[in-house]
Amino acid sequence: MKKILFFSAVAVSLFIGCEKNADLSIEQKENEAARVSAPSATLNTTLPATGESTCAGPYNVVLESVTGNGDGTYTWTWSVQNPKPGNGTNGTIQNLSHWDITLGSCVTFEDVVSGATSTNGTDWTTFTPSFEVDNSFNTPNCNITTVNVLKFNLGTTDAAKSYYRLTIDKNVDVDPAVTAYYKSGATTKCGTFCFPGFGCEVEEGCSFSQGYWFAKPGVVWPDVNGAEAGVVTIGGQFYTEAEGRAIWNTSNAGGISDAKKGFLQVAAILLSDDNVLPAATVWADVTIVQNWLSTKPKLSADGANGTLKVQPKSANSTNAAAGSAAGRIGDWINLNHCD
Repeated sequence: MKKILFFSAVAVSLFIGCEKNADLSIEQKENEAARVSAPSATLNTTLPATGESTCAGPYNVVLESVTGNGDGTYTWTWSVQNPKPGNGTNGTIQNLSHWDITLGSCVTFEDVVSGATSTNGTDWTTFTPSFEVDNSFNTPNCNITTVNVLKFNLGTTDAAKSYYRLTIDKNVDVDPAVTAYYKSGATTKCGTFCFPGFGCEVEEGCSFSQGYWFAKPGVVWPDVNGAEAGVVTIGGQFYTEAEGRAIWNTSNAGGISDAKKGFLQVAAILLSDDNVLPAATVWADVTIVQNWLSTKPKLSADGANGTLKVQPKSANSTNAAAGSAAGRIGDWINLNHCD
């Protein structure tokens, strides 16, 4: 089975407490002990167990999202918030000036495509990332020598969140304990802490294409339905191999309908069975198609017995979201085709 990288779509909150630790080791922690694989194929994404960091800092860091862009790149978005804004006395924390991150154990700077920052999470300012020692920490008030780091040159204002994005071309899990550096005012000063950053690769698996299942001579569909009727279930409806092939063979004159497109792509994933692992990002798009088709009658080539005729296109066989999801499923299969 082809080995590929895996994407985790998560929103992971990591609270960073109020203790500074300038002596924290910069050795990157491996993610294997913290990561928990998805327990079953019913999950659309893997939610790795992140827990709380053992290395503290004064700000709240949240991994807001990880998004696959459909082109082999993935955009990670974090927020940083000051939980106790003030002048640094009586338990308050001064605004963040900027923060720097290391890239974990498995991502290198060559994997970084672009960066951006935002004060509201909507309007973004792009920047060209660099990876070097941040000499602003090597001052009498701070006295830290950083390793090579990627600098986010945006701080916080009072209790408002600030937002940070990086796009990378490697598909990795979340490591909850990646080292970062914060710099603040003369009282809160600076230090090291941990944040939910880049982890290591996880396999997604692979799939055979719709062309393999529907057009390749001699291929017999596996009965993935088991004791249920038919051999595959799509949109809550049972389909035999003959019914599926009849849908495949309908004319695409006037354009292929979203219903047919979605059916064929989802069938390819489901028939590939255990080759597509629970962690695969494609399951999110499979669910979009499945949910829409579950609102429709059973699909067919001829529309007999109250079924929905897939071709030619009609209003009843059209759904833009499902059609787009089907396209992304096809893209995923192209990138992760079983050898």
